[in-house]
Amino acid sequence: MKKPQDINAGSMADIAFLLLVFFLVATNIDQDYAINTTISRPFDVPDSIYMVQSTLLINDNGEYMINNKKSTKEQLSIRLSKEFDKREQVKNVLLVKSDREVAFDDFITALDQSKAAFKLFYNDLAKQKYALDYADLADSLQVQLKERHPVALAEDVVNK
Repeated sequence: MKKPQDINAGSMADIAFLLLVFFLVATNIDQDYAINTTISRPFDVPDSIYMVQSTLLINDNGEYMINNKKSTKEQLSIRLSKEFDKREQVKNVLLVKSDREVAFDDFITALDQSKAAFKLFYNDLAKQKYALDYADLADSLQVQLKERHPVALAEDVVNK
């Protein structure tokens, strides 16, 4: 009587490995996304620099107020950029205050619009001083402009 032949299992490990690699490559892995923002560290204001603070308040109804004046979402960056002081050696600080119950989208919109306001502010300064857009300035002039007109972003939560 003949002995039954054994199945060659040597290639089974190769197939399992290939399937594992296929599923690792083909599967989407959910990633948590975070807000990538740089909040200013505490800073000392030298005697030669004045500090001017503007306040952006967001309430739980999704309404925005810039220095106690209502603003719409669409005009937020434009109105914020006009609030900044354009004198040299003045540090403009934008304080974003919000209630604890503020919707996440409203808060993110405020942060996005405040960063856009900084860009508009620097663009307006570049047009005034050099008759060019900020993006068209040489790197050294951009650095010089930011040193003479520093801006900072700060956050605060209003407790009710």
